[in-house]
Amino acid sequence: MTWLLGLVAALVLALAPGAAPVEAATPASGAEHPAPKVATAKKAVPTRTQWLADVKAAMKGSRGYVRQRVAAKTSDEKLAVNFDIDNTVIATYYDGGGAIPQMLRFSKLLDRLDVDLVFNSGRSADQQQRTVQQLTRAGFPVAQLCLRNKGETLPVGKQRCRNSFVDDGYTLIANVGNNDTDFVGGGYERAFRLPNYGVLG
Repeated sequence: MTWLLGLVAALVLALAPGAAPVEAATPASGAEHPAPKVATAKKAVPTRTQWLADVKAAMKGSRGYVRQRVAAKTSDEKLAVNFDIDNTVIATYYDGGGAIPQMLRFSKLLDRLDVDLVFNSGRSADQQQRTVQQLTRAGFPVAQLCLRNKGETLPVGKQRCRNSFVDDGYTLIANVGNNDTDFVGGGYERAFRLPNYGVLG
């Protein structure tokens, strides 16, 4: 009833000479006043420049480590680095699919040192050919690529892939990724965690 009286008063004021137009709000059903709208905060994502700086910081020491590990290599070891793909070597979020410069430079060092690059992604297995083409076009030498099988969780698929690389004779001297799921389990000697900010895939 109170809201009805308010509406009548507003109409009277609106009809008064020289009065400014007044908008009358209709109350929500069962309430005297409509509920206020609550704004949902969107998670802030750093700029591309900041992201690249964070990638560089995350990879600090990686080049020196690889050189030392290669120098300590035994005659029967076949060394490799295990890489995630999206937002680890390919700038899926920021550049829409190009190589991440820092990672491309790192891959060239590995190639010179005879360390293979093996790729281990949560992409589905039916994207095998397209993914190989994307990686090679971006400049990454692909020794092996392992993708997730239908119905596999990310951690299970990632571990299965690492196991398959080891079964093929590789010693995984490092594992590079940007998600927690990239590091669940084992089968690698060293981890380098790139930024994710809670939003990058």
